[in-house]
Amino acid sequence: MSARKLFEIVMGALLYLLITLLWFAYAAPQMIEHGSDAALITAGFGTMVWIAATGCIAIYIIQKARPA
Repeated sequence: MSARKLFEIVMGALLYLLITLLWFAYAAPQMIEHGSDAALITAGFGTMVWIAATGCIAIYIIQKARPA
């Protein structure tokens, strides 16, 4: 594996981890704590987007790992 490819993989994993931690440790709890309808809808929608993105990443990794 080339150094560039390894760098891209590590940076992608770190970015995903950072976004996940920021969403679940900072953004979503404050939206839920705020309690308005718009904040709760945004928190729910953001979590659904995170779940969809995680699923897509998992499917991509499984497809790339499996020989054709």
